[in-house]
Amino acid sequence: MREREQKNGFNTLLVLVSVCVLFFFLFAQVVTKQLLFRPGPASYEADESILMVTSDDDTQIAAFWGPVPGASKTVFYFHGNGEDLGHVSFILNNYRLQGVNVLSFDYRGYGLSEGTPSEKSCYKDANAVLDYAVANLGVKPERVILHGRSLGGGVAMELATTRGAMGLIMESAFLSAYQVYLPLTWVPGDKFFNGKKASKLECPTLVIHGKKDRVVDFSHGEEIAANVPADLLKTLWIDGVGHNDLVNRASAQYWASIRGFLAGL
Repeated sequence: MREREQKNGFNTLLVLVSVCVLFFFLFAQVVTKQLLFRPGPASYEADESILMVTSDDDTQIAAFWGPVPGASKTVFYFHGNGEDLGHVSFILNNYRLQGVNVLSFDYRGYGLSEGTPSEKSCYKDANAVLDYAVANLGVKPERVILHGRSLGGGVAMELATTRGAMGLIMESAFLSAYQVYLPLTWVPGDKFFNGKKASKLECPTLVIHGKKDRVVDFSHGEEIAANVPADLLKTLWIDGVGHNDLVNRASAQYWASIRGFLAGL
């Protein structure tokens, strides 16, 4: 009798755990689907700097190319989830003033890019844009620095750990998509595992984060940095700034750190 009660109790507990896992999975899926990708109307129009690159499923992807005469390094910049190429044009143009070529693109559904965004399509299209740049624009893959901000950090991390890079900049990036909203690591279906991938890096890495970030807590930047091999790591922790005001409020410190990082590569 006692054995049967124990078995029934175990089965009940198993059902409750399964229901909890299912609840958190569905909740996390809904939240990340609504908040992870937030494209709006295009903030720019096509000009000579915008190229349309065909991804491997024939989706047209809008890419920015800003060459600098005599530059050998190329920064490949990945923007955040509420931005497109028009919103980050000041970053792209500022990078050109640092003497590097600049490459960027819009995720599917953003700006002039076709389709619907997803984690897999971000990776796929980033690879397609980089392949195009290497084949047609004279970009040397071993001279590419990847810079990802917020959501873009996940794309930059993926390329750095699968294709390699001359350097990596992770700005206001998260440990994983779910962990922005839930302090849980056991819920299935998570995306953009930056924290776990960081230990696999083999290139110099600069991690930048504002200490007053209310969107992606500062602890995410700290833990990503802790997982990067120590001999490859540089950090820039900025007091008094958050997620979306970091560059504007700490511009001098931000660009000085990036210039030093680029010069040291």
